[in-house]
Amino acid sequence: MKDAKDSLESNPIEVLTKPSEKCPYHKCDGTGWIWIKDWSRQNKKDEIDEDGNLKRAEWMEKCECHEQRLKQSEIDKKLDLAGIPMIFKDATVNSFDVNLYKDNESIETASIAKKAAGNFVANYETLKNNGKGLYLFSTTKGSGKTRLVSSIANALMKVHSVDLAFIKANDLLTQIKKTFGDNTTSESEIIKSLREVEVLVIDDLAVEKKSEFAERVFYDITDYRLEHKKVTLFTSNKTIDNLDQIYKEGRVKSRVKKMCLEIYMPEESIRDEEAEAENEEFERLLFE
Repeated sequence: MKDAKDSLESNPIEVLTKPSEKCPYHKCDGTGWIWIKDWSRQNKKDEIDEDGNLKRAEWMEKCECHEQRLKQSEIDKKLDLAGIPMIFKDATVNSFDVNLYKDNESIETASIAKKAAGNFVANYETLKNNGKGLYLFSTTKGSGKTRLVSSIANALMKVHSVDLAFIKANDLLTQIKKTFGDNTTSESEIIKSLREVEVLVIDDLAVEKKSEFAERVFYDITDYRLEHKKVTLFTSNKTIDNLDQIYKEGRVKSRVKKMCLEIYMPEESIRDEEAEAENEEFERLLFE
């Protein structure tokens, strides 16, 4: 049996990095790099071999998981910058629990919406080529519209690496109004960024008061995105046909109708049920 000295002489290259479960290939320690040592060059200076390569005693090599980690880092940055509500940052389509609804009709409606959401993510490339988005509608607050559209947004960034912006309709109008008299940011710059982003999510469309200003803003955005086949997702407490109650000229309604497939959400709030479920979990942590 060979001793350690014989082993090093016959195979002086040793991997010093200890494999970890953090690496999907179980090769590195989770950093994406592998530390290698050539014991035959111990105490020798770096030198160039006959092929012009640098000969070293120790060096780092990329693990197979390195590129995956770079991609995940980019996705994490996109998620942070997208503007998705913090409460839904980790929401997924699969975890959208239709059983939180009490009414059977609500469960059926939510199940159809969940299936549509999953299929939208799966068929995004085809839908993108046609510029088709979704319009999630329910008159009831807390019905799960924002939760489900956030899940879709998260999936699009993770699965398809899209650039995405998420904004509430009222917040957008407030941001633009703040630019009036501001020399650092202009209304046109904000609208331009929302026109051109690959995927745009506008939450709570048409909840704002009727005004020519709001109509002009949303017309500018939807008109450009329709013409350039940009995917847009909306949530609203009004059907597409009822958008002209807020946008009187009908220009926004006609564009949204052509841009989106309308998805009905349940007319039942699950906000209280979600809060109760969360509180039960916290109670177990505190009292059990």
